[in-house]
Amino acid sequence: MIRQAVLLTLLLCCTLTAVAQSGAATSARGTLEVTLAYSADRTNGVVGGCGCFWMNGGKAEANANFGRGLSAVAELTGEHTGSINSANESLSFVTYLFGPRYSVRNSTRFVPFVQFLVGGVHGFDALFPARNGSTYAPDAFAFTAGGGLNIDLSRHFALRAFQADYMQTQLPNGSNDRQNHLRLAAGIVLKLGRSGG
Repeated sequence: MIRQAVLLTLLLCCTLTAVAQSGAATSARGTLEVTLAYSADRTNGVVGGCGCFWMNGGKAEANANFGRGLSAVAELTGEHTGSINSANESLSFVTYLFGPRYSVRNSTRFVPFVQFLVGGVHGFDALFPARNGSTYAPDAFAFTAGGGLNIDLSRHFALRAFQADYMQTQLPNGSNDRQNHLRLAAGIVLKLGRSGG
């Protein structure tokens, strides 16, 4: 399932690239943005009653701008908590996500964006109950949908003022194998190449 999601995302990114390049003659292209950010994640272990907890970590993303606000994003995030229940059990995971982003570029320093990313999640530091036994380090499908706001500080730097995404992961949990997340992030953006788009 993860391989199919990655292949679908690559196909979508290639299609967006072709469309953006065919119609972006009037706007600057070629900008690469690299973001480093703090990430906080409110999630649940099993659906039905909240059982919610916070995870903290960091993320790195690369955003290749094709012009007219369209870009392709690759994101890697790692998060951890040491207390998912009263027994203070720990949980860690890494997500690797890819997909399209649309940014609203205008004459101000404020650049809002929306995105949809798909990929996978790798869980560890915990026991993941499954229907046919348990596993310690599962891989599963994941996707996010959301957006945020960058504030340009200079030609080469911006502030990721905030980002808020709904994320769903499908790690084994002995119930429905689905976790819902509210992921928040803020950080810095390094802009390489031409600005604009």
